[in-house]
Amino acid sequence: MAEAIARHLGGHRVDARSAGLAPAGFVAGGSLAALEVLGYSGEDLWSKSLDDVSLQDLDVVVSLLGSEALDLLPRGAGARREAWPVFDPFGEGEEVYLEVARELEVRIRALLSEELDRELFLS
Repeated sequence: MAEAIARHLGGHRVDARSAGLAPAGFVAGGSLAALEVLGYSGEDLWSKSLDDVSLQDLDVVVSLLGSEALDLLPRGAGARREAWPVFDPFGEGEEVYLEVARELEVRIRALLSEELDRELFLS
């Protein structure tokens, strides 16, 4: 969900990528339903592992598992590293997926605002 939300909110200025430590092999139907309710496309989402995405030249890395997961990434991955311990709604009902998607939306909006404001300031 985070990838789709970041991609939509960041537009052409953001290259959002998502990957997991132990991907399920599919995108949960609850995730796709929550994204649709909130107006985000889940069209290009697929379940990826860290081996499926490039960790080079990242400006920001966000762990939804908390800070311990950041320690599993190579030291050079991400100039800014954020730990957001977000509840995994897998197996829960639609309302829980929506709650998590809304939490991600708020956090991503704030992060993009900070990063894009900083980018404008530095240019």
